Amino acid sequence: MSGAVDSDRGAELEDCWPWTSEVAQQTLARLREGRTWKQCFETALLELDEERADHLMLLAREARAAWLVMLAGEPGRALCIGNACSGAAVALARAGHRVVLVDRSHMRLELGIAQVRAMAGSKALAVRIGEGARLPFQSDAFELVLEELHLPQARAPWKFDPSELARVCAGELVVSANNRLGYKRSAGRRADFRVPSPFAFVAGALSPAHGERTLRGYRAWLRRAGMSEVRAFALYPHQSDFTHLVALDGGGPRLMIGPKERGNQAKMIATRLGLFPWLTPSFAFIARRESKSRAKTRLERVLQELSQRTGEPQPEAEYVHATRGNTTLVMTRVQGAASDDPRGRWAVHIPLSRQQEDQLVKHQARLSLIRERFPALKVPQPLWIGRAAGLTIACERRLDGLTAPQYTGEHGIAARMFSDAARDFSTLIMRPARVFDAADFERLVASRFELVARFAVVPATIQNLAALCERLRAQLIGTSFPLVLQHADLRSKHVQLAADGSVLGYLDWGSSELDDLPYFDLLHLIVHERKHEADLTAQAAWAIVRERKQLREHEQRALDDYSERIGLDERVRRAIETMYPVLVAAMAERNWDYSRPRWLSRQFGV
Repeated sequence: MSGAVDSDRGAELEDCWPWTSEVAQQTLARLREGRTWKQCFETALLELDEERADHLMLLAREARAAWLVMLAGEPGRALCIGNACSGAAVALARAGHRVVLVDRSHMRLELGIAQVRAMAGSKALAVRIGEGARLPFQSDAFELVLEELHLPQARAPWKFDPSELARVCAGELVVSANNRLGYKRSAGRRADFRVPSPFAFVAGALSPAHGERTLRGYRAWLRRAGMSEVRAFALYPHQSDFTHLVALDGGGPRLMIGPKERGNQAKMIATRLGLFPWLTPSFAFIARRESKSRAKTRLERVLQELSQRTGEPQPEAEYVHATRGNTTLVMTRVQGAASDDPRGRWAVHIPLSRQQEDQLVKHQARLSLIRERFPALKVPQPLWIGRAAGLTIACERRLDGLTAPQYTGEHGIAARMFSDAARDFSTLIMRPARVFDAADFERLVASRFELVARFAVVPATIQNLAALCERLRAQLIGTSFPLVLQHADLRSKHVQLAADGSVLGYLDWGSSELDDLPYFDLLHLIVHERKHEADLTAQAAWAIVRERKQLREHEQRALDDYSERIGLDERVRRAIETMYPVLVAAMAERNWDYSRPRWLSRQFGV
């Protein structure tokens, strides 16, 4: 194995969860034949069963290492222990660390090396070990040591004693782990969490399956190894799929509690009683071997440089999010500043993957274009983009209010949001109305069908796509309508609202398209809001809009108002409603770093 050290060839393990041995071997063979990592990974996801594929996609997320902004040391050699295919290794390599992977599976190690090389453009070394308690490295060999405990795998998880981790660690030690008293767990699928029954919770707390500890227990565990400086963070809602990084030692970042959480009386009582650190599902601990005057974290250095570049006061991190799109998003504020002072109130984007870095560049460019060409449209003010503290950074003005999901289910607020969106997006005309000809159809419709069909996999789906494309060709060519600046991913989480539902700004333009089809953005916003309001499938939410039988009055009114403002006739509206799943899928395939298995069929039943 290139770049690997095998310290125990006698400990051959067939288990390489969440891969299977067969799929892992086939993937490695394809890599040796010269196929790209993306091609091999997409093929592997199709060959794995659904459960393993879902686990693998969660495991490979670079956002697993969103905590890296809290490290104080400079990038150096980083030892990653747990599962060699963890996306945390990719994020650390992209942040400048020289990664060494440790695992018990030689196939996982070889796959992990390929993943780091492809996704981070960086070489990695790999060390395979058996069941021994000692790491095959000299003392103080690494500036950073990461151990991810309790990762989902077929066999019982394995771990090293913290004294052994401390021995090889010359700088910082990071341990991510489940809480013995955690009240929920990830099911291994994105945004799918399970709350145990009271009996199961008590049984797990009294006799944890894999030696999980409490917050106090992990602190003591680390301090016995000589780690006298231990900072604790909650990975909420669970380390396999977390979106909030919350400091448990005071100060920021803190837990964001929106209107929906405030409506949960039990959760609010527990929070007021200070039970969150005890019951949060997972932790990340960042420790040092000995107490020193604490160096500034990378995030503090980033904020310091942004202050110098913008000429604004240096703020503190109020919230830190690990986004679904593999970005660390930091919301800042200046302590003690007047509520109407916007200085230092930033949204700082730190992409953890190459694909997100590309989208962030587009996002910033679109913000500048919109503010110049469509100044009435409310979007964040871009402040700076570049490199700071060795990380790619984009900084924009933080908007007031809350994102729309905090108000999902409140129809009065939704009505105002849809009304504002209909008005606002009807102004984004890039090409005035004219005949939509065959060349337009090939560029804006047929090319999307071709892209989606390339990854659709399911034979019936591919046949249905071909037939639908031809029907739309006859339906659209010869009609007349304008082309617009299309957001392309306008979901409720990308709309910032005031308390009355009025729009304060539209976020995240990294997927946007110039000179594109109208109507889709508003349609997507309404479909997605209905989907999440009642926890519907994408197919069911699409049917509500397509069939129009269950559309609420305010939803129909917004769609009609947009169409009247922009001059869309019924034939064009029906065509865009019909091809809605293809437009969503094409946006995803253009921006994902890899295609999700059978996505169109699974989501929309096409």
